[in-house]
This record gives sequence, structure tokens and C-alpha cells, in this order.
Amino acid sequence: MPPNHYRAGADFEREVRAHLIRHGYEVIRSAGSKTKVDLLAFKTGQVLVIQCKRNGSLPPAERVEVRRIAALIPTALPLLAARPGITFNMLTGDGPHDRTPWAPDPKETP
Repeated sequence: MPPNHYRAGADFEREVRAHLIRHGYEVIRSAGSKTKVDLLAFKTGQVLVIQCKRNGSLPPAERVEVRRIAALIPTALPLLAARPGITFNMLTGDGPHDRTPWAPDPKETP
């Protein structure tokens, strides 16, 4: 991947991370690891397993891997983060259209 594409992808991952932090999540970014999961996000009662793709296109093998990794934690949600803005889709199956819109909970107040 050319450096400018890598940088744009990494910038998007950081944007998604900041967005989730604003919504009260603790977020771990798997920077530069080339893993199938870019972010793990945690909030009371929630675990999010997230792959970030600016164009919203997730190759079949990556979709399967994100869902497989999320399945290791019974309550985890496998998500795809994409543009425009920052949108999330929960991956509900292995097909390209097996997804449903998802949005983070508002930030909890103490």
C-alpha cells in the first residue's frame, strides 16, 4: 500500500477512535499491525471489534475474520467503520450485504 493510502487509513482509524472516546468508550488501536481488527472498544457491558475502511468495502476474508474474532467474546459486536463522516455497520453475516446500521451509545454521565 503506498504511504499516502496507509496514512489516510491510519488517520481514519484515529478519527474513529476519537469519535468513540467522545462517546465514553475506552479504545485500543492496533496500529501498523496489519491485523483484521483495527480497534477494540470497551464500555460497561459492551465490547466492539472494529475494522475501519474509508470506502466501506470489506473483503470477504476480512469480514469472516472480524466476525470470528468477535465471536470469541459472547457479547462482542463485529463492526465496520466507514465514510461518509463516521458510520458504523454491524456485520451480521459473511455476505457483502449482511450488515445493519449501528450507532454508539451516548456518553454516560457520572
